[in-house]
Amino acid sequence: MRDVLVALDLETTGLNKDEDDIIEIGAARFQDGQVLETYHTLINPGRAVPERVTAITAIKTDDLINAPHIRQVLPDLRHFIGSSPVVGHRVDFDLGFLARYGVGLNNLPIDTYDLASVMLPTIARYNLTHLTGELGLELEHAHRALDDAIATGRLYWALWERILNLPLETLEEIVNAARELEWSARPVFTAAFQERSRTAFTDPGQRGKKSTVAEHSLFDPDHTDWPKLHPKMEPEKLNPAAMARVVEPEGVMAGAYPNYEHRPEQAEMLRLVTEAFNQGRHLMIEAPTGVGKSLAYLVPAAFWAMVNDERVVISTATLNLQDQLIEKDLPLLARTLDIPLRAAVAKGRSHYLCPRRLLTLRRRTPTSIGELRVLAKILVWLLESSSGDKEEISLRGFEENVVWSRLSAEDEGCTMGRCSTQMGGACPFYKARRAAESAHILVVNHALLLSDVQSGNRVLPDYRYLIVDEAHHLEDATTNGLSFQINKVTFLRQIADLGDMRRGLLGDVIRSTRGSVPDVHYKQLESFVQVVTSAVQAMGHHVERYFDTLYAFLDEAGTLRGSEFSIQVRVTAQLRQRSGWAHVQEAWEVLSEFTATIARAMDRLSRGLSDLREFDVLDFDDVLSSVQAASRHLGAIHRQLESFTTEPDENMIYWVQVDQDRERLLVQSAPLNVGPLLDEYLWGPKETVVLTSATLRTGGSFDYMRDRLHTYEVDEAVVGSPFDYEANTLVYIPTDMPGPERRDDYQRAVERGLIELAAATNGRLLALFTSYSQLRQTAQAIAPRLALGNITVFDQSDGTSRQQLVEGFKNTERSVLLGTRSFWEGVDIPGDDLSALAIVRLPFQVPSDPIFAARSELYENSFMQYAVPDAILRFRQGFGRLIRTKLDRGVVVLFDNRVITKRYGQAFLDSLPACTVRRGLLGDLPRTAAQWIDGKE
Repeated sequence: MRDVLVALDLETTGLNKDEDDIIEIGAARFQDGQVLETYHTLINPGRAVPERVTAITAIKTDDLINAPHIRQVLPDLRHFIGSSPVVGHRVDFDLGFLARYGVGLNNLPIDTYDLASVMLPTIARYNLTHLTGELGLELEHAHRALDDAIATGRLYWALWERILNLPLETLEEIVNAARELEWSARPVFTAAFQERSRTAFTDPGQRGKKSTVAEHSLFDPDHTDWPKLHPKMEPEKLNPAAMARVVEPEGVMAGAYPNYEHRPEQAEMLRLVTEAFNQGRHLMIEAPTGVGKSLAYLVPAAFWAMVNDERVVISTATLNLQDQLIEKDLPLLARTLDIPLRAAVAKGRSHYLCPRRLLTLRRRTPTSIGELRVLAKILVWLLESSSGDKEEISLRGFEENVVWSRLSAEDEGCTMGRCSTQMGGACPFYKARRAAESAHILVVNHALLLSDVQSGNRVLPDYRYLIVDEAHHLEDATTNGLSFQINKVTFLRQIADLGDMRRGLLGDVIRSTRGSVPDVHYKQLESFVQVVTSAVQAMGHHVERYFDTLYAFLDEAGTLRGSEFSIQVRVTAQLRQRSGWAHVQEAWEVLSEFTATIARAMDRLSRGLSDLREFDVLDFDDVLSSVQAASRHLGAIHRQLESFTTEPDENMIYWVQVDQDRERLLVQSAPLNVGPLLDEYLWGPKETVVLTSATLRTGGSFDYMRDRLHTYEVDEAVVGSPFDYEANTLVYIPTDMPGPERRDDYQRAVERGLIELAAATNGRLLALFTSYSQLRQTAQAIAPRLALGNITVFDQSDGTSRQQLVEGFKNTERSVLLGTRSFWEGVDIPGDDLSALAIVRLPFQVPSDPIFAARSELYENSFMQYAVPDAILRFRQGFGRLIRTKLDRGVVVLFDNRVITKRYGQAFLDSLPACTVRRGLLGDLPRTAAQWIDGKE
């Protein structure tokens, strides 16, 4: 759209357009990507600017005292905007604030966030700072209105040029798909299509450009001749000494790398893994940071697989490690050892786009904005990639992920043979599965591994040898994989998707069979669908009643009081004994008749459709598989809600989560004890399972992990650390810190400690929190004061991704990084970029967490036997963020005085490697830390 546009941005006192106020307005008039004129003013809101807003924008209350009030600037703002389209990044936010003053009501809104989500489908995040950085656009001061407005205008122009560069057929398909929907991006795509249509036959640059319009040209067929594995009946054993020589100073790995570093601990671990394979034994092995454990298990795994033509599965908890193994470590290993090692990564069906389902959506066109946005995003994405892998595309929020799930290959009725014959081997999942079946080394994540366990080993190709890296996550991964959740909105949406005689899945059944099957069959089918439709239409009321009754019960029981945040209420036998629970059961008794009956009806419908395969039914396979999936999903919901409401399983934990607004109620369940399942499907049937991690022990023992995972018959081993912690790591414990129970005093001491420590170390500080709210409060308090010393604070309060925060921290000379949860592990900042680590609180679980509370009841002394060991594992992971190489040197500060005031505190200190430990006053911390880092102590 080449019209004159006005890019607009506001800074406000908060996010509520009805209660908060504007404090700054920035606008820029653009044409053809060039700034014609700008408008900027501060606004006096008549009240103080919240500290958190000042921390983000640097706008202080004093800055606004002499600024005009909003109504004084409205005439100039209206004149500046005029009738031009208004461009904004999440423009509804800005126009929402102006709407109460009657500004911008009739201007065409253009949202660069929405446009970017389609035209940049693989970008990790869509906030303005990230987008401008990715596209090389200038943004001098983020979170200042005029700078953001100008950046938004430039971003729009960059996106407009990308839209113009789309193949004409792709543009046309997006425009046609949007024709019946009120999508904010539709006018932009329509304008681009009209402009391109005028030059379609005169622009040589568009000839031959790949298009997504052809129905079967989106994915290339798989012509690879994948060899099959033929495992030996009697495995040939490996020579442990020969295996270890690979990583010895004179081995092939040393010859391949000019600066190769021999680590005896790595060779020891390699021998231990080799012996486990040879003996068909299971092994738990703790290998600290710096050992190089990936290579220590990859070498024996690769040789075992090659020598025995056997598949070895390697499971990881994080995508980063999975990518490192498949993209870096395994290819390097194969080249160095000069072996024809075949390696592949396996992902669940839901990770892959189904060409057949995508084609169905393209033919019928989207019925919602969410469907339309995802379709447009996929069409743009497929111009550059044919992998069909969900990891490549950025999906926003719940709705887009739900749409993807309907387009994914997550369909148990879709067999490999069917993919081969009907799609010509072009299905992304089919190609990935063939590669997996041929691979010597198959890399998976814990979620897929446990999905395979849950299904009785029907997800992955057969395997007998397994290595579980990041094994301290195995229980959580199993718990998540076997959990269930449903809320009213999702349930009603699934019912709505069934549709009626004219729309939805049932409508598809009618349309596909009308005129294509004999009349006698069609009339039977039509009559049956009519009965199902009536039941579906009546069902929605009973879904609402069930969830409303459950909410009323929880409210009357007093479980929803006392918190301004979301609340989790564990549904125990005691809670079910209250009189009001009978009303919940009564509501379910009625609803369950519908869930059970409709699930059976959809199953019967699928069997009836199967009998019509001989006829030329439009989209037969897609309709049939969708009906089968609907039957399975409804059946699963019925069983889970039946269990939750009337027949609880002794090995399941049940709870309800109610969001902050008290409107969204989520029913959830998870397994109480995962050990028996792992016993049945891993420790029992597999020949060798190796569990490894840097943190498997608590109190110097594997007992806690054995109890959690049922690894009672598994061998154990510990390899030493290659790092000299005593010489390189100082653990400092302030003796005058208030306890966390003295909240205000403790918080002030934390803020003071972090400010003084950061100043003494010139930044280079990572602080780990257990509470997001405390992190945010701390960031707001210390950021302005550290800014005076030219130290930048990076924190999670604005939703920036972990990767972005870490990169910003590394690339900023004087900076502090504040993180919670995900930052306690997986963050790798070696060298001088990180010199100090602050652990603000010991990482105990929230006692009221339903899963934690239920599992605590299994212990006689739950605190010492469960809470403390669990926290120690997290504590050790956090400690491991500091020293990443032999040359690293730094200080770990423990701001939680419970390590010295409580009996259990010593257990945390004993879990650390042999460091230099000092106790002293908080005021002495800066000097002590600076001297240690400088090597003066």
